[in-house]
Amino acid sequence: MFSKLKAGCFRQSVRAEMGSLLEMQKLLKKKDEKIRELQVQLERKDAEIIELKTKLDKYQSVFKPGMAAMSGTAGPAAVRRRAQGISAEPQSMKTLQDVTKQKFKKYIKSKR
Repeated sequence: MFSKLKAGCFRQSVRAEMGSLLEMQKLLKKKDEKIRELQVQLERKDAEIIELKTKLDKYQSVFKPGMAAMSGTAGPAAVRRRAQGISAEPQSMKTLQDVTKQKFKKYIKSKR
């Protein structure tokens, strides 16, 4: 009788272990599926990052880094424009005479 009892306990133990083994296999399968799903998401996000970096490089090549936003308000990073002057002497005598006869408006400058 003792041996039958021992054999019955052993069978229950084996069944319990088999049940837990099947549960573990199911858990491993679920984890593997989740890992594959996350890898696919990661690949999509990496592709999106590459696409956005490409677009950013394209826009930065078109727009200057110090340009004001589209709203029209100039922030502290606004670039100050300098007045342009004549960079060369007049090419003909007529334009030279026009320039010498022309009266230019005088602006008073403050001393710093």
